[in-house]
Amino acid sequence: MTDNHGPVQYYSQVQYPAQQMYFTQPQPFKGGFHPLYIWSIACVVLTYGYLFLFAVSSNFLRSFAATENSSFPAVFLLFPFLLTIANTVVTLTYGRKLDRRYLLGAALILKYGLIPYFVFGGCLIAVFFLLIFTPVVIMIFVSPPIIIVLTILGWVTLTESVPFMVAYFVKGARDGALSRKGPRAAAGIVFAVFGCVMQMFFCLDVASAVICCFKEKRHVKLTICVLAAPVVIFGLFMAVIIGAGLIKNYAG
Repeated sequence: MTDNHGPVQYYSQVQYPAQQMYFTQPQPFKGGFHPLYIWSIACVVLTYGYLFLFAVSSNFLRSFAATENSSFPAVFLLFPFLLTIANTVVTLTYGRKLDRRYLLGAALILKYGLIPYFVFGGCLIAVFFLLIFTPVVIMIFVSPPIIIVLTILGWVTLTESVPFMVAYFVKGARDGALSRKGPRAAAGIVFAVFGCVMQMFFCLDVASAVICCFKEKRHVKLTICVLAAPVVIFGLFMAVIIGAGLIKNYAG
């Protein structure tokens, strides 16, 4: 007697493994600390380290003086550029295999870790800009070159995190994390393009990273703490100044 259900059982047994092979479910993102973060931390340390070496190895003002004996250690300008190249190589090789959220975390370490660096540089630029209007005639000639060099140096340092963020935006648009309409949606692609452009401007790069944190719902507490820290520090600074003034008035 022939069993009519035999072929049905045969095909079901053959197709089931094929479905498991070609239609596997994506693994959930586990998060946690990743070795890429170590490299980002190293970039932050190296950035502050070369700035310290520059400060102790040259007379900053005399480097820009209009004298024959003055010399500017241009090699220090190349250091952040080399870090940007290194981060690009890391992203194109190792970063292509990573989840986009690891790339976002690596970029945040650089952006948040270098906030004091850019604040200090911005203050220096403001000081040298004000020195142009002082009675010291030499500062009229010294300050503009210093401002230009500091601006270029800060912009090159800004690009250290750009490879990670560009890779994040590309993967985010592909995975549908930047838009509610799914992968490769027009809204996600537009957001990714604007996000990549914002990486080349001061403050806007941090703003785009903050938006991505809230979109991904990751590193939100860290972002809030980083954004609140300047406000708290400024409040404490003003409280100390006002308190010192009140004490001086009442003591007098």
